Amino acid sequence: MKIYKSRNPNKFKIGALFVMQVIFGALPAVLFIIFAIDNMTARSVSPEAGSGFPNYIGAYVSAAAIVLCALAYFILGRRYNVLLSGIKGEKSLEKIARRHKNEYDIFLNCPIQYKRNRSEVDMIMLGKKGLIIVEVKNHSGTVSGSDTDDKWIQYKHYRDGKTTEGEMKNPIKQITRQRDILKSILHAQGIDIWIDSVVYFSNPLIRLKLSLKSKSSYVCAGEKELEKFLSGYSSPRPIAPDDLKKIKEILRSLV
Repeated sequence: MKIYKSRNPNKFKIGALFVMQVIFGALPAVLFIIFAIDNMTARSVSPEAGSGFPNYIGAYVSAAAIVLCALAYFILGRRYNVLLSGIKGEKSLEKIARRHKNEYDIFLNCPIQYKRNRSEVDMIMLGKKGLIIVEVKNHSGTVSGSDTDDKWIQYKHYRDGKTTEGEMKNPIKQITRQRDILKSILHAQGIDIWIDSVVYFSNPLIRLKLSLKSKSSYVCAGEKELEKFLSGYSSPRPIAPDDLKKIKEILRSLV
């Protein structure tokens, strides 16, 4: 058995965002230096020029440019941190995948599409025990919600006692959609199998307060919980050997 890994486009995005952050972070200082040099030059030519109307325009333009650069830097920084967090989660998932490569064929960052519906599955595990799809999240803090909510609430706790509240999309609904797309792909090839799905929170600083009514909604907090789930997993409908081979070929064509 083997690990198949598709190229992750977010790695390129992270590099591009880092470069853009450096540019927008340095630009305000460059603009200030240019304005200061221009102002000093104008004063050396004519002492009255430094207090003239055009100089005020230059100051306003420079100040506005500095504010816009700072805003762009902040927006890019938030996006960079989100993508970097996702990469860290995927690395944790890949480490777990390597422990189970003797039991499963494993497909990482697997793009799936059926008609107009498309998504990307963080990990698909295919073996005699069954087929499992795993969605990894690297959120920290306390996350609460139910399997029927559209949004879950995330509380982040800081050392100074401050707590912030934010929202995240319900990952169970996300992975259910991925499961439906994968089922449709297999159905189109005449294959009808049971697919289980797991949401894996990889950050060790996570606490889950969830109300899950569906028996097919599996959520694991931390590496130990996911390992426990995988070690005890067995599909209620074993996959026939012929179907196992067909599914492997289909998934290999996707990565």
